[in-house]
Amino acid sequence: MPFLVLLLMCIVQTALVARDAVLVSHAARVGARIAAVEPSLNAVRSAVIAATPLDSGRLDVERETARDLVRVTVRYRSPTQVPLVGVLIGDVDLSESAAMPDERRDRRGG
Repeated sequence: MPFLVLLLMCIVQTALVARDAVLVSHAARVGARIAAVEPSLNAVRSAVIAATPLDSGRLDVERETARDLVRVTVRYRSPTQVPLVGVLIGDVDLSESAAMPDERRDRRGG
């Protein structure tokens, strides 16, 4: 019986981390859409934070531009909240990148 309880708790924790991974992916796509038209990293970070219920203190947003492409990378340290499981595996680092064509007017000369 204790083994089944521990197994169930591991399954629940896995589902929570999977949910966070989907939210990080969504946040990266939102950030890339904003970065394509907005030059400010603060605007991109604000959009990423607003797009997801993740803890902003555990969230890191990076933006890089290469040629006519802008890429946003979102990193998140997903907490392990299920008792016992957190001690076994610790927090999980998640990362996702998304890229979009750079549509800023100042990059295109008009």
